[in-house]
Amino acid sequence: MALTATGMGSGLDITNIVKVLVDAEKAPKEAMFNKTEDSIKAKVSAMGTLKSALSTFQDAVKKLQTGDALNQRKISVSSDTYISVTADKTAQAGSFGIKVEQLAANHKIAGTNVADPTQPVGEGSLGFDINGKSFSVDIGATDSLATIAKKVNEASDNTGVTATVITSDAGSRLVFSSNKTGEDNQITLTATDTSGTGITDMFGTGNTTTLQDAKNAVLYIDDQKVTSQSNEVKNAITGVTLNLKDADIAKTTTIKIEQDNDAVKTNVQAFVDAYNSLATAIDKMSSYDKDKKTAAALQGDSMIRSIESQLRSISSERIPTEDGGSIALYDIGIKTDRYGKLSVDDTKLNKALTENMSGVEALFATPDKGLANRFYELSDSYVKARGLIADRQTSFTNQQNRLADQREAFTLKMDQLTARLTKQFNAMDLVVGQLNQQSSGLVDRLNSLPGAVKKS
Repeated sequence: MALTATGMGSGLDITNIVKVLVDAEKAPKEAMFNKTEDSIKAKVSAMGTLKSALSTFQDAVKKLQTGDALNQRKISVSSDTYISVTADKTAQAGSFGIKVEQLAANHKIAGTNVADPTQPVGEGSLGFDINGKSFSVDIGATDSLATIAKKVNEASDNTGVTATVITSDAGSRLVFSSNKTGEDNQITLTATDTSGTGITDMFGTGNTTTLQDAKNAVLYIDDQKVTSQSNEVKNAITGVTLNLKDADIAKTTTIKIEQDNDAVKTNVQAFVDAYNSLATAIDKMSSYDKDKKTAAALQGDSMIRSIESQLRSISSERIPTEDGGSIALYDIGIKTDRYGKLSVDDTKLNKALTENMSGVEALFATPDKGLANRFYELSDSYVKARGLIADRQTSFTNQQNRLADQREAFTLKMDQLTARLTKQFNAMDLVVGQLNQQSSGLVDRLNSLPGAVKKS
């Protein structure tokens, strides 16, 4: 009779024996898989940290690329009632008295009033000319004031006119406004009828009303008259934009323009801090703990070594200046310590900002060669969509996929080993069981022979 219960023939715990044998072969390989997987995950995480640190550094140097953050102006205004002021790096230090006589205004004209704005006006066209540019719209026989306004506003060749239906105590009328201020932007309206006289009666010569004249802004800078088409007056003072808010020729607003060294120092310090944060992140992910005898995820990684080398190389470069000389970080008080970190000597930086602002700007913002541009390009080569970090992350993903395939293949192999050993031990168990049965039967027969003495 065949044995069907595992181990019944031999009395051995076959299930456990097989498990122990399989585990003995499986454990080292799984430990290797786990170690490899942990290593890949650690590198993926470290690459994410590196990308974040490089992106933060890139954002910091981006502010210095144009030089605007390195050559700033501080503006004080005696009153904000009449003007607000902005200045770029070309503005020279100085003080100015400004009077605003007149604000610029846009031209507004209106047709005649009607009692019911939903009624059609007539059939024909309206032509507009503003600052030498013209366009026209066709008016249908059933078009209301709102329909005409919509046609004007949505005309593909509209050169700067906005139409609005205004309803007052006197009735409803169409108002046409130039989109830009100034005398150059006066609207000339031409009404043409193709049937009847409705269009001319409402918009023709003598039937329109000027609601607001087109006006230029008029102001005086240190008693020098300035006329502007707009209330935004640019470069009447070099590098300065005046935004006119109100007019009173009897009131003088004093503006003072100074070089803003404090703002520049803040931006320079932000660059130094971002550089050091990046250096710290790189040190951490490439370090080795002697006490714990453990290496960080990217310890010895070629990418890390390359970034460190390029950062140090760029930070030590001298940049040509317009006077034929050159300038480096050290010249403006930024020095590198033996750990690769930057520090700022305030005294030396203050002197550079006071005596050589153009050199400071050249150091960071010279096209292509400036440090800000160089550092930005370096960072971008790693963090952009198809950059070096993305390539490395793709490599890690491929490694994880291969590891998953290896795990799956190994699991199948162990399942097959388990099945084979179980089959072999069960076969042995069956043989042992049969031998035990034969042995028991032989003993019984021997005991039944004549003269056999049974031991008690």
